[in-house]
Amino acid sequence: TTVFHQWMGGFPADEAKAFGVISWGSAAAAIGHATKVIVKTPHEAVGVPTMQANAAGLRCTKQVISMLCDQSLPQSDTLQLERDMILEETRQILDKCFELGEGDIAVGAVRAFQAGVLDVPFAPSRYNAGKILPARDHHGQALPERTRVAHDVEAPRRVRHARERRGEGAVAGRELGAGAP
Repeated sequence: TTVFHQWMGGFPADEAKAFGVISWGSAAAAIGHATKVIVKTPHEAVGVPTMQANAAGLRCTKQVISMLCDQSLPQSDTLQLERDMILEETRQILDKCFELGEGDIAVGAVRAFQAGVLDVPFAPSRYNAGKILPARDHHGQALPERTRVAHDVEAPRRVRHARERRGEGAVAGRELGAGAP
């Protein structure tokens, strides 16, 4: 089973923009051939969704997935590198969970949350530290732990790229770089 959770961050209050976020997540799920999708609603930003909002999120997701279900990304070295990094990072986390649980994955998972090894961005659980945030380079690729030095070099470029794309230019204050949070 491949589970895809749609965007877990802040949602736009504007319904049209919210459907854009839902559609983009649905496209990623379809192209990634997810077998299960955790669906969001256009009311994520304003509180508990109504039954109608839940139904609208489901219909939107189903429509996009039905349009893209036969599509796939062309294989490339970049895509393979991303897969390899995800597998490596996942293996490191699972190995640490087994280590913390002395062979028992359930005990290890609890201890991993306590130790901050497992953490979920934006999760409301009081057992979750919420100290991590997802980071991507300007190509959308995750940067694994083993490339922390490259991350320190790449972070300022991602900030500049995002600002240029938004037409903001330079912003006063400390730039991201080595040692930046």
